[in-house]
Amino acid sequence: MQKLFALGAMCVAATGAFADGHAKKVVFATNWLAQAEHGGFYQSVADGTYAACGLDVEIIPGGPQVNNRALMLAGKVDFHMGGDMLQAFNAVKEGIPVVIVGATFQKHPQVIMAHPGKAETFEDLKDLPLLIGDNGFTSYYQWMINAYGFTAEQREPYTCNPAPFILDVT
Repeated sequence: MQKLFALGAMCVAATGAFADGHAKKVVFATNWLAQAEHGGFYQSVADGTYAACGLDVEIIPGGPQVNNRALMLAGKVDFHMGGDMLQAFNAVKEGIPVVIVGATFQKHPQVIMAHPGKAETFEDLKDLPLLIGDNGFTSYYQWMINAYGFTAEQREPYTCNPAPFILDVT
């Protein structure tokens, strides 16, 4: 399924790719380091599926604190695998010129964890420092700020390392 999506999404970019006899160079950024769910994208490069569509695809991985949406808007990547639909909705709201090509996952769960006894309700979280990654900060955390009074100051960058949370039981 993912390979078919990858092929379809990238082939959209291939319109006229062979017009000058050369494959069109396309840079695709994943949302995380290489992992099984990205396999179809890498396989399409390896087995020549993209090349058969007139595309020379370079895949660059995401990772902690990598903002591929910003890289795309800056012209460094042509496509990026987004994390949640809130970014897409915000782009439309702000007039940012992006096009959603497809959705490989329809759900994107987020969790906020607290140490036992530190937060019994959602409201209790407002009294705690929160480790929130950059993508979460620019998407769902903005909703938490606007709708529920959380603050940017209580947010601490989450770097995909659980050690700070484990060590700080405050």
